[in-house]
Formats: sequence, structure tokens, C-alpha cells
Amino acid sequence: MRSIVKPLSPLRVLFLSCILLIGCTTLQPDGNQIADLSLEQRSWLAETCGDSLAAIGLSDEARECFIRAALLRTPEDSLRHDLIWKAADVSDASSVICAQLLLEQTDSLAPYKALQLGGHELGRELISYISRHDCVMPEYLYLVLADSLLAGGEADLALMIMGNIPDDLPETALRSRTIIFYRALLETGRLSDADSVFTAAEISGDDELLSLLCHYSGIWMLREGTTGNREAFQRSFELWPAAPVHAHGYDMLREFILNDRSMAAALADPFYSGGLWNELYDIAVNSHDPDPHLWYLAARTRDRLGFYETAVEMLEQYHEKWPTGSDTPDVLIYLGRNLGRTGNWQRGLEVIEQYALEFPDHYRIGNLPWYMGNMLTENRQWQQAIPWFRMTLEKYPFNVTADDAHFYLCFCLMKTGKISDSMEEFGNFISRWTGSVYLSSAKYWLGKLLLAEGNPDGSVILEQLIDEAPASLPANFARELLGKPAWKPVFTGESLTDWMTRHGHSPARPPEEALRGLFLQEAGLRRFADGEFRRAEDITGGPDYLAPFYLQNGIWERRPVSGYLMWDLAGDDNDRPRELWMLRYQMAWPELVVPAGEKYGLDSLFAWAIIRNESMFQPTCYSEAGARGLIQMIPSTSEYVALEQGWDDYSPDRLYDPAVSIEYGICYIAGVLHEFSGDPVITAAAYNAGPHNAIHWGAIDMETDEFYSLITYNETKIYAQNVHHAYIIYRTLYLDQK
Repeated sequence: MRSIVKPLSPLRVLFLSCILLIGCTTLQPDGNQIADLSLEQRSWLAETCGDSLAAIGLSDEARECFIRAALLRTPEDSLRHDLIWKAADVSDASSVICAQLLLEQTDSLAPYKALQLGGHELGRELISYISRHDCVMPEYLYLVLADSLLAGGEADLALMIMGNIPDDLPETALRSRTIIFYRALLETGRLSDADSVFTAAEISGDDELLSLLCHYSGIWMLREGTTGNREAFQRSFELWPAAPVHAHGYDMLREFILNDRSMAAALADPFYSGGLWNELYDIAVNSHDPDPHLWYLAARTRDRLGFYETAVEMLEQYHEKWPTGSDTPDVLIYLGRNLGRTGNWQRGLEVIEQYALEFPDHYRIGNLPWYMGNMLTENRQWQQAIPWFRMTLEKYPFNVTADDAHFYLCFCLMKTGKISDSMEEFGNFISRWTGSVYLSSAKYWLGKLLLAEGNPDGSVILEQLIDEAPASLPANFARELLGKPAWKPVFTGESLTDWMTRHGHSPARPPEEALRGLFLQEAGLRRFADGEFRRAEDITGGPDYLAPFYLQNGIWERRPVSGYLMWDLAGDDNDRPRELWMLRYQMAWPELVVPAGEKYGLDSLFAWAIIRNESMFQPTCYSEAGARGLIQMIPSTSEYVALEQGWDDYSPDRLYDPAVSIEYGICYIAGVLHEFSGDPVITAAAYNAGPHNAIHWGAIDMETDEFYSLITYNETKIYAQNVHHAYIIYRTLYLDQK
């Protein structure tokens, strides 16, 4: 066994490693002559340098030391194998030398790692390697290699090896194969065959696949100078607005779009729904003759990002330039509301009234008193808001804003000191709006007001709230008010396997497909592993039968659904093992989340609570608003994070990568948490709806119970509650068990 050597100082390590890397044969560190050392001793010294360099974060330099240490040993030396893998694992940066050394290995993962590090430059060597060795799942090696060759300009070679990829792969892999095959056919001039692939994709009805084919078709046509490229790009944007290629497409087309009014107009809605808000704004302000609808949507992106002054300016320009435009009614609505958010609520009220006069039959006219009252409450004009909320209830009792108006009426009465009237209205609200998202808050405030007056009914109402909705935030506030301990989950120490068996739901033995998925996951191909796991589930009868296997092997994507399907097997809420909870509330991608949390000062458990609610740990999910990836960031928001941090490798197209999503998301969430003094409820709401909305709901000037009550977005109210609930579970599952 080798002795443990204390790492050298960083400067001394750098100096020594530089000497080693340039091959110097004479050096006298501490009086010793390197020239007199054996090859094994030099290898050991190079490895020691590599360890020290890795310890101070110089991973690329460490790799060079490990490579040198490996080369100083013979191929028969078992330590050479270990050193090659140390070199491969210490850095993800490309290295053809390291990749070539890996191909000396018979390890089943070696060719996959070699391809990751060597890329297309290793192409022919890897093809030869596959032909000479009994590789595990070579079809996936060929698939990834073909993609790498295509990216490296070797389309002929990529096309040649496509025949080694069978037709019976899972859907995700087949989609990748189709895209690579189509691109290779275009690049090699086999246009008729490419057209056949495209036609088959159209028939399939797979809009995501077709969007990507349109994108690559547009790139090829643009490069070749053929007509139709703009139409191809446009169709790509329209088919899948959140595709991970559109930022690249926009960069290529920007000048064309700025000078083609019709194309810009056609892209307005896809860009808006795909989250490319900054690109949409760029088109609006830099086009010589912008389309009015595009201008309106660009203005909306500014208020959705909290840039109210810019939004006001753009909406005023719209109304001045296109007073009879199709978006004019909505322009006036948002102009008024944005004026209110800049603090100019008097002018905002006038604009909303102008909307009512000009468009009395507009479909949103029933919202008018809510707009007025809400604007006043956001500016803390509680008394003036009361008549507007009463108007909603009297004139538009079935409007979508009616329960909002009624709750806000109760709250305004309370804030203006009309406590008796407030309690009466809270009682009326509870009776009338039994399905409202505000119901729990109404019960909480009625109980709190009664309790403050010494009325024992207050305690009764709060106790009932705790019993009826124990996991709700108002119930949490009620517990604090009554001095009761916070809600915590209850779980047992029984193993998941034993629990499943006891409930007649015995785990299945993982079939070959599950093991194939596990190998792909270990090989760094999680996106393809998921397809194999789903095939295994078809064989076993569902993901729940593979739950212990998923739990043991860090299969993040399939854990939640496996736990969900078994949740109701419990006879009561106290009959669920800890491992079942861990399936649904997991610490996924810890190698990414924990370092990012430490770097930016965010509790990793809170980060996991956010990730769970955003994506349920599915890296490729996206929303109708264009939010993408594990933490569901809007591209425009992530762009501002990159600018603030000085990151120059940003692209919205990278947000489906877990490493990128987690880094950007945790950085942003940590900033929001700091802005709002570490309050997790306000932070969750601010992350979901934007800090600018949180401020208007009272993030700065109100207590947390008041703030939560005034959240007007149903989605945000539910989201904040769910994140808080998940955070409690995470802390109980993991922190309390230490």
C-alpha cells in the first residue's frame, strides 16, 4: 500500500507539474534528483502532482499529470489502468490522448468514455475498436459516434455506420437516429432519401421531431443558398416553440427577420410562447417597420419580466401608432396596470376607465372593477379599493375574478380597521366560495381575528383548518398562532421491499431492459437510458414494480412515478416506509445540486423542493410559457443570470442540460432568497411569478401570512404552498435523520 503524501502547496505543485510535463530530467526538490528516480517512482510523483492539482480545482492540469503517470508504466501494469481512469474522470474537457489510452482497456465503459473525450477525432479508431471487441450495446455507441462525426464534418463516415443501428430501439433513441440520418443524408447530397425521411416524420405527427428536421433543413438550405430556408425555420419555430435549437436558429436568421416584416410577424406568437422574450424584444426595437402584434407581445415580455417603465413606454407607443389595432383593448388594460405598478396609479385608473369607454363590449370588461381594485391595493390604497371589489360582486358575480374580489374586500376591510365588517365578510366568503384557492386563507383570518378579540370560536376555526388542510400554508400559520408544533411527515423504518410484499405488491426482478438502462446511465447516456427503463416497465407491469431497483441505483427520472403509483397501498398515513417517501422526495443529481448550493448559499434541500415542483425531476420537460429543464427557467431570465455572473457560454438551447439548469437555477433562486431575507415562502412565490410580482403582493412590507393571502395567481399560491410542504418533508427525511 502506498503511503499518503500531504499535498504540496499550489504554487509548488504548479511549478513541479510544469517541469514534469515538459519532460525535464533534472530537478532538485528538497535535494532529491528526479533524474535518479525509476520510472515507477516518476509515475508516483506525477500522480501525486495530479492529486494535488485536482484538490485545488485545476482538473485539466491534473489530467495531464495522470496521463504522464500512466505512460510511465507498462501496459501490463495494473496501476496503468487505474491512472488512465483517473485521467478520464478528473475532467470532462476533450482529450484525444486520454481517449486513445482508454481504448487500451477492456472495461465495458471505456469506449463510451473515450467517445465522450475524443469525439469525432477518435471516429475511425473507435469503429475499429467496436469491430475487434465484444462491446456492450454497440448500437448506442454507433448512435452517439454518428452524431459526433456529423458535428465534426464527417457526414460520409456517419452515414456509413448508421446501418449498424437497429430499428427496435426505444422511441428517444429512434428519434435521435432519425435526426442524425436526415442530417447526414442532406450533407452527403442524398436529397431524395432525405425527403423520404422528412415525409415519414410528417406522417408520424411528431411535432417535436418535425420541428428539429425543419431546423436542420433550414440550416442546410441557408448554407447552400437555396430557397425555402426561411419557411423551414419558421415552421420549426411554430411546431415546437421551446425546441433546444431556436436560439441558434435566431442567431443565424436575425438580420433576415429584422428586415422581413411578414416573417417577424409570423414568429411573434411562437417566440412569446417559447420563452424567447429577449429575442422578441430585440426584433421589436430593432426592426425598421415592426408588426403591431409583435410590438404588443414584446411589450408584454417587459412587464412579465418586471420592466414596467419599458412596458409603459412601448404600450403608449402602440396606442399612439396603431390606435385601432387588434390588440388595442389589451394594450389599454396592460398600460393601465403597468402604470399602477410604476406607482402612477392615478393615471393607471384613468387608462382603465378609457378602456371601458372605448370597448364596453370587450370580453374582459367584467374584469374592470377587479383591475381597479387590485391596482389600488398594490399601492396600499385599501379604502379606495373597497367600492371596486363590491362592484365585482354586485355587477359581475360570476366573473372569474369574483372570488378574488370578495377575498380582497375582506382583506381591505381588515386593513382599514373595520374588523366586524371584515369578519362578517370572511364568514360570507367561506360559505360562498367552497372551492376557492383563497378558502384556507379566509378561514385562517377569520379564526385569527376572532382569537384576537378573545372569542373561543377563533381557536375552533383554526383547529378545524388544521384538521381539514393540515399541509396547507394557512394551517401552518394557524399552528404557529396556536403554539402547536409544525406538521411533519410520519414514516416507518420498514424496508420498501418488505412493505411492498406485505401489501401484495412484490417487487419484480429487473429484466434485461432495466439492466441495459442502468448501463447506459453509467455510460453517461441518461437520455437513452430512460427509454430502456420504460421498456422494462412494460414487461414488469409498471414502474412501481421496479421501485427498489430505481431507489438503489439513482434512477432519478423514474423514481417519482414509481412511488406515486404505490402511495395509496398504505392502510393509513402512518403506514409508509421512509424509502417510499424518498422515491417521491429525492435528492437527485447531488453531484450538481450540493456544490451549486454551497457556491451560491442555498440550502440544497430547498433547491430539491423547487426542482420537484418544477419538473418532477424530468430534465426535458417544458412549459407553455417556454420554461425549460429541471428548474424550469424562462430563457430570458437565465440570460440575465448569465450577464450578471459574467458567463459567456450562455444559450437558451442549453437549458435542458441538468448541469446548466441546476447551475443557473440555483444561482438565481439564491439571489431571490437573499433579496427577501431568507423567507422560503416568499422566495418560492417570487421564483414562480417573478420578484416584481412578489413585491406588489407584500414581500417587502407585509408579514408572510399577509403576503401569501394576497397572491393573486392561483398557480403561484398553490406552488408556494407545495414548495413549503416539500421543504418540510425534505428536512424531516434527510436533515432530521442525521
